[in-house]
Amino acid sequence: MKPPAPPVATEAHAAEHRIPPGFSLKNWDPREQPILLLGSVFDANSLGKWIYDWTVYKAGSRAPLAEMAGELWLLLLDLSEKTNRAEGIVGSIRSKEKKQIVEEFLDSSERLMSMLQLLLKNCEAPMLKASSKKKQSLGQKSGIEFVDTLFGRDRELDRTEKFMQKVRKWALRFDVNVSPILDHPTQ
Repeated sequence: MKPPAPPVATEAHAAEHRIPPGFSLKNWDPREQPILLLGSVFDANSLGKWIYDWTVYKAGSRAPLAEMAGELWLLLLDLSEKTNRAEGIVGSIRSKEKKQIVEEFLDSSERLMSMLQLLLKNCEAPMLKASSKKKQSLGQKSGIEFVDTLFGRDRELDRTEKFMQKVRKWALRFDVNVSPILDHPTQ
């Protein structure tokens, strides 16, 4: 049995999240935090899939780059799922100290998402430049340019790897420090 389809994002959802008018909402599940990239709105899953698909298109499914893109996708999902879980339970935590721990993790999750947004912003200009060379709409050339920029040794690879390492570390610390609190919020 297939899980139910996510709700369709509307302009009202976009306004709630202060997304500028005109952005494409087709890749965004409005129950998730929006991630903006060149006029489109994604959630963690759809962005991870989009990055993975373009990486596989450019490098092939067996390339180390595709493995890295797949890991990035999983890390984005992990960050999103853990953040959503904490946001859903933080209000019912009785202990002031435990609640503060969870809130600090939620704050650090926001910082990680800001870091991701900056990384994506750094990939936008090369994408636009690639698409304007042949007067094409954003498509194949810009998708490949995105992959080249995000994972390029002389471009954003260091920042991408740092982001991934920070999310890995955050998730491990979350499992040790926050999950037990969320499992028993009234203790």
